Amino acid sequence: MEPREMGTNESTSQRTLQGQAKEKHEPREKRPLWMKQKVFIEQRSLLDELLEVQHFRTIYNIFVAVFCIFVLRAVLVDFIDTGRVALDFEVIVFAFGRLHMTLLPWLVMFLYTLLVPYQVLHIWVNLLKTLQLPALLTIIATVVLLIGHATVLAFYPVYTLMSQPFGPASCCIITLEQLRFLMKSYSFLRETVPPILQSRSNDGEMHLPQFSTYLYFLFCPTLIYRENYPRTPCVRWRYVIENFAKFLMCLFYGSMLFKCFTIPIFSNMNKQPLTFRSFVLIVFSATLAALYLAILIWYTFFHCWLNAFAEMMCFADRTFYKDWWNATSTSAYLRSWNVVVHDWLYCYIYHDLLWVFKLKAQSMAVLSTFIVSGAFHEYVFMMSFGFFYPLLFICWFIVIATEILGMPSTNILLWIRILFGLALLFSMQSLEWYARIHCPVQKNTFWTRVTPRTWSCYS
Repeated sequence: MEPREMGTNESTSQRTLQGQAKEKHEPREKRPLWMKQKVFIEQRSLLDELLEVQHFRTIYNIFVAVFCIFVLRAVLVDFIDTGRVALDFEVIVFAFGRLHMTLLPWLVMFLYTLLVPYQVLHIWVNLLKTLQLPALLTIIATVVLLIGHATVLAFYPVYTLMSQPFGPASCCIITLEQLRFLMKSYSFLRETVPPILQSRSNDGEMHLPQFSTYLYFLFCPTLIYRENYPRTPCVRWRYVIENFAKFLMCLFYGSMLFKCFTIPIFSNMNKQPLTFRSFVLIVFSATLAALYLAILIWYTFFHCWLNAFAEMMCFADRTFYKDWWNATSTSAYLRSWNVVVHDWLYCYIYHDLLWVFKLKAQSMAVLSTFIVSGAFHEYVFMMSFGFFYPLLFICWFIVIATEILGMPSTNILLWIRILFGLALLFSMQSLEWYARIHCPVQKNTFWTRVTPRTWSCYS
């Protein structure tokens, strides 16, 4: 992978030391916790920097070698069974079923998010300049946006997924895009409306952001709106192609993992009852597969996909994740695994609650942030797989309990919890998926979707 020159040739450690030295000579004004804001800076993706170190490059090569072994296994099995070499893309075809049909709901949500919030804001600002009823105008604009968001960004994608037989990955795409447009539109309004109201109260000029900056924000890989971001001088198209190629290879790798670890084990569960012993064996045997899939999902999306889009958009801040593998607590792991979503939750849930209560309800702010984050993740699982199995949400509350109780933790203990949690989640979701195949119901209703079928089907 070619090194990236983004305005500096310094390593991460050098930049950190210089930043610390600068802070010593230039003391910053200390702000209350509820006044801290997200600051975008020009920096490379962490994994790109680490892969320039030979030791990390070797670990990366080991994962690539494992991928090659899986492909070789698939080729040999196909050759032995059929007498010809034919890579099986059946899992990918099923997962991305009706992928072309996702374009319509995406286009509807995109056009709404692009046009309606900005136009409502534009009309609202113009009316504020001429009319003397700011409270009434604000209420009307808020009601219009709430109705529009509820209709187009909430009800419409859910209705689309419930009424058409999309594949799990296609459902996940629509759901993630639904949440992305909701979070981006909220960030845009949240960051632009308060300055406009403040300018009006101070008899200043009410500044309306340019449409081009909003359009750029909808495509750049961040959920926090700013009128200006650090930008790179040019696009490295080779880097973009490499990341998209890795993205496609990771999809194929994931299909191989499902074909080797999931289908052979869980597709035949209806042939024998599910006992406690067999359940324990399934969970522990799924540990390696669950770990591989989790790392693969992280690398595929947070590194390959986001870096490719960041490069095309000349977006210079590539902090999509941090060194989550070095975390010693669950909260630190969750903060560093997905920095993009964490920044949004921190700024608009945790930060705003602290601003409202002025640090008097910090525990409530933390709890609310965890609950919203867990609800987001559980919603994605529910809409992607077509059933409600709140195991992830239960794990979220266990995490909250351990954080509140202040239980001691080390990196090893954290990894044990991660491995066990991933294996349990992977096993239970797979069991429920195949239970709904082996024990179908006559008619899908709300209660059949939210009622687990694993234990009744395999008893």
